[in-house]
Amino acid sequence: MKQKMVIILLIFLFLFLFQLSAQEKNDKTSPANKSCPIPGSCTIFAVSFGNTVLYGNNEDYRIPKTYYWAEPSREKTYGAVFLGFDNFIPQGGVNEKGLAFDYNALPEVPMNLHPERGGQGHIIRKIYQNCVTVEEAIKLAKNHNWGSSLRWQVLLADATGDAVVLSAGPDGEIAFTRKPKGDGYLVSTNFNRANPKNTYRGGYPCWRYDKASAMLEKMIKEKDLSVDACKSILDACHVEGAVGNTLYSNVFDLKNGVIYLYYWHQFGEVAVLKVADVIAENPSPTLIKTFFLPETVKRAEDEFLGYKKKLALRNRRAASSKSSDSNTY
Repeated sequence: MKQKMVIILLIFLFLFLFQLSAQEKNDKTSPANKSCPIPGSCTIFAVSFGNTVLYGNNEDYRIPKTYYWAEPSREKTYGAVFLGFDNFIPQGGVNEKGLAFDYNALPEVPMNLHPERGGQGHIIRKIYQNCVTVEEAIKLAKNHNWGSSLRWQVLLADATGDAVVLSAGPDGEIAFTRKPKGDGYLVSTNFNRANPKNTYRGGYPCWRYDKASAMLEKMIKEKDLSVDACKSILDACHVEGAVGNTLYSNVFDLKNGVIYLYYWHQFGEVAVLKVADVIAENPSPTLIKTFFLPETVKRAEDEFLGYKKKLALRNRRAASSKSSDSNTY
């Protein structure tokens, strides 16, 4: 009798673990799951057809205060417009010549030191201040000492339609994943394009990468490519949840120097900025929400508070469960 009970319990345990595993797999791969898988997960793409060159980004994180600001042009450096958080470290941006950048967070991996290349410095700052094209940026990157580790990759694109992802290669050297020459696209999310093993749990393949790539693949001629088409991709790839949300989205028109900005995965309203005008104005860091109607901002605030309450409730339940477990003996 005792042996029979043990067998029954083992069967139930197996069925439970099987169901849990299936659910976990579904959570990782289903496009219907729009919860933020990791803080700082972002979807970035560069796409060009003919004379149209666009750059899209979803900024996914858990800090609701987001800003835009600028760096003026100087005698020997280019000006740029930036987007980011309240630490005012640019998360993405575009310079006056149409060279754009944005980051994906990745688990930290070691890099080979190259002291012979000089000081480490801030390589992306050097790039947007001094480069017009991706080729120029690659040349600068190859002569840079990247330090002992790297925990991000960056997608660079220029007004000619060229694009590249800079990331840590499996050999500890900086790697360059290039967009095909001419018409086409390049996508990056939160797995290393040069070394897919460098990814967060459940990050490869990523549903956001698959979705964006599938939608971009359907663009077969220049008339298919538009700001609205890019907006649709960003909407399809946005995330929502207690852990994080798509806080803002942007489409850069790299040939015409125009920024299309969306607030808190609400794509019904857009703010349109001219890069040259913003650089000339040289604003101090300003909240992105100031561009949008009060009702748009209110919807975002209500949603954020709702998710914040859900997270607090989840944390209280977890703490209560842990306390209960510790009192069991």
